[in-house]
Amino acid sequence: MAQLENTWLGAPPAYLSLGLPDLHEHLPGPGLPCGALHEVIAAMHADTPAATGFTLAVMACALRARRGPAMLVVSRQAADFGTPYGHGLRALSLDAGRLLLVEARSGKDALWALEEILRSDAGAAVVAGVVETDLDLTMSRRLNLATAAAGTPLLMLRPPAATGISAATTRWRIAAAPARRDRFGAIAGTRWQVALERCRNGRAGQWELEWDHVAHRFGVAEVVADRASAAGPERPNLRRAV
Repeated sequence: MAQLENTWLGAPPAYLSLGLPDLHEHLPGPGLPCGALHEVIAAMHADTPAATGFTLAVMACALRARRGPAMLVVSRQAADFGTPYGHGLRALSLDAGRLLLVEARSGKDALWALEEILRSDAGAAVVAGVVETDLDLTMSRRLNLATAAAGTPLLMLRPPAATGISAATTRWRIAAAPARRDRFGAIAGTRWQVALERCRNGRAGQWELEWDHVAHRFGVAEVVADRASAAGPERPNLRRAV
């Protein structure tokens, strides 16, 4: 199974560009590998809305670059801060007309739905899941194989306390950062502290990213730190901005 996870089923790897060359240098190609599982974890529980916004922004990038709908599967127990709504999606340039939202009764049901979507003929541009349960190695391998066969990027938003080893290609830890303001004091750009904690065939790094609400794209607000070293990736110490 491990050998299958490292095989792109005979097809060349495709990448989802985030429009950030500095960040792409830490990835195995010019963007997030498609056909792979990517974990997004909030730095703390209060950072869950920020991590959700980051995930939705990545989904918006996928909708602009790929055909098909965006599929979002949410477990009821994981929706502590509510579910996405129209105005918020519009601010992230995510076309609500191309978004299919699936509400699952439990984390187990959500994981089942994600695998079924990936193995179906839905032809999704991107699939994302929000679960409160831990993702063990066996289940993450099943999802990784399913998303590799579909060639669809899979984003998994997990709680801050998520532990254990998974088959994810990348692991991102997200914290809120003060928004960029215009000269009138109004919010001009959403910002996140973003740490790439793990990347298969890549290297770790940390940035402060922002979302341009006019151009609808990511930008680097400030490079906080690059934690990669010759000795190997070091776990970044993120603090939530206040």
